[in-house]
Amino acid sequence: MGLTIEKMFEWILRRPLFVILTAAAITGFFGWQLPNLSFKTSVYDLQIEDLPETARYNDFKKLFGSDEIIRVVVKCSNVFDPITFRKIELLGEAAAKIQGVRRVISLPGIKKAVDVSGNWSMETFHAVVSGAELFRKNLISIDGKTTALTLALKSGAESQHVIQRVRQMLKDAPVDLKLYQTGMPLVSEALARFTEKDFFRLPPITFLIIAIILFYLFRKLQYIFIPLICVGLALVWTFGLMAFLRIPLSMLTMIVPVFLVAVGTAYCLHIVSEYLASMKSADSPVEATRLTFAHIALPTLLAVLTTVIGLGSLLINRITAIQEFAIFSGFGMISILIIVLTFLPAVLSFMPLPAKRDDRHIDPNPFLSRFIDKIVDLNLRHQKIVLPIIGAVVLVCLIGIFRIQVETNPVGYLKEGAVVKRNFVDIYQDLSGSFPVNIAMGGQESDFFENPNNLADIARLQEFLDTLKGVDKTLSFADYLKLVNYVLNRFEPEYYRLPQEGFEVRMVLNDFKTVLGEDVFSRFMNADLSKTNIILLTHLSSSRKFLQLREKTLAFVKQNFSKDLEWEVTGLGIVIAASSRQVTIGQIESLGITMILVFGMMFILFMSSKVGLIAILPNLFPIIINFGIMGWLGIELSMVTSLIASIAIGLAVDDTIHYLVRYNREFKKDLD
Repeated sequence: MGLTIEKMFEWILRRPLFVILTAAAITGFFGWQLPNLSFKTSVYDLQIEDLPETARYNDFKKLFGSDEIIRVVVKCSNVFDPITFRKIELLGEAAAKIQGVRRVISLPGIKKAVDVSGNWSMETFHAVVSGAELFRKNLISIDGKTTALTLALKSGAESQHVIQRVRQMLKDAPVDLKLYQTGMPLVSEALARFTEKDFFRLPPITFLIIAIILFYLFRKLQYIFIPLICVGLALVWTFGLMAFLRIPLSMLTMIVPVFLVAVGTAYCLHIVSEYLASMKSADSPVEATRLTFAHIALPTLLAVLTTVIGLGSLLINRITAIQEFAIFSGFGMISILIIVLTFLPAVLSFMPLPAKRDDRHIDPNPFLSRFIDKIVDLNLRHQKIVLPIIGAVVLVCLIGIFRIQVETNPVGYLKEGAVVKRNFVDIYQDLSGSFPVNIAMGGQESDFFENPNNLADIARLQEFLDTLKGVDKTLSFADYLKLVNYVLNRFEPEYYRLPQEGFEVRMVLNDFKTVLGEDVFSRFMNADLSKTNIILLTHLSSSRKFLQLREKTLAFVKQNFSKDLEWEVTGLGIVIAASSRQVTIGQIESLGITMILVFGMMFILFMSSKVGLIAILPNLFPIIINFGIMGWLGIELSMVTSLIASIAIGLAVDDTIHYLVRYNREFKKDLD
């Protein structure tokens, strides 16, 4: 293997210009693809497709339709002012014409449905609405100053298009109305927008910080630009491939450039440091380069391969965005390996050696050297102090790991001042939240919900659900049956109730679709009246709280309802919550696989199980410290923060391998 590597570098150093031009050509090809790079960040990136919860959610949507909604909130001095009401009506009509909107639920729409003559005054309609619990904190606030248009989206609708059209509609709306839109599609759109902004902002900041560090270390411009150019080429290759394959950037793959800049610069640092040392005994740039890569090529190769294997362990994760992070980070690492073993030696072979070579060129930072000498002195002379301190820090952090909470909160990713986050909080102050959870309740036979007792069970469950923290409003088929009964009995207050006899139920059912339409019926009840849907309008966004809501609901129905009933608590929030839990399991598995592979690599390299075990310790140390601090500070383990372990391993493995290879070489010389 050594002979093969040696021959490869001999070939490169005889044809450096050809190697540089070839790297430039490859970079040109990938760079040509970059304009095709796109961004697509969605909360759907955070779900695992093959989970049982995902399958149940998809089945639910096939039966009852999509639960994706956008709510347009309208604030004014009085919703029932005739002029204001007409403005709200025009907004509803405009929203209904937007492509992708299945139905608009609004107060003007309700008036049109129940006021058959069309002659009601606002006072009459206000009195009718005030008598119906269904509308309170759903379509109208208690003080009558806030209302909402609920835009139910079609299955597969392009939510981005709907958001843009609504945004334009609000811009053209009367200035005396305070308007905003909110809902999960808005959170998803905000994440996409911020992801794109961060993608163009973070890598330059990272490059700048690293450039400052390199200048402090080497004080030579060439040793600043060469590492950054190598990393820059790898970034072009990686994102050029993404563009070529038409794979858009997501919230997780956005981390790739920062990861590659950090790890790639570390590799280049090792090489530049070795090159500076080799210059002392070399007679020419080619000789200095040959000496450098004779020492550095093998550990660099091993470091990259180990990091790629560690990233490959993430492929067992079932979230597509994490798999894409693993694939393109791995490709980026291989790109860096190719570049530093071909392009970099070719460039270094052209670098003139300094006319005067002394210690100042090798050690431009005496302060840093003195600091490192102190570290070495601690390692060699004060182990009885250092090791217990390190052990105590590890123990404290291990305790912190047990305090860490698994959490994925799409709204929590947004800054406090973000407009979308403010609107998310604002809406449930006057109305109800815009993140729905669905409870499917099923009987054993057809026409199960023609039975008044079974309808009463829906209302009984709602009484419990309304007490749960985070649930602002529950909507069900029973609520709409009350409304139809109310309409059919001329809005007499005593008739805003469920029908109490079987024949009454059948009468109300016969008129349900005439009064409210087929869409409302199918949203809450299947065709044979055997399965119904209860919608919980919540202001929850925490995966942990979604799971707590599901557990409390299922525990209640198990204890208080017939064993023959079938229940399912579902929704996008439940799916993301279940996926978040699986991320933790997948991360533990991938870390375990990585540690085994690191041990195997070190064992093969040194033929020593002792060295293999020693190599694992510095790779585990940053992970334990990181997650321990997260646990003590209350920072949740999410789908994004879970990737920190992979980045930490990528950096730690590199340093471990370089250290052990150098140790092995020095030990053979000194045997001490």
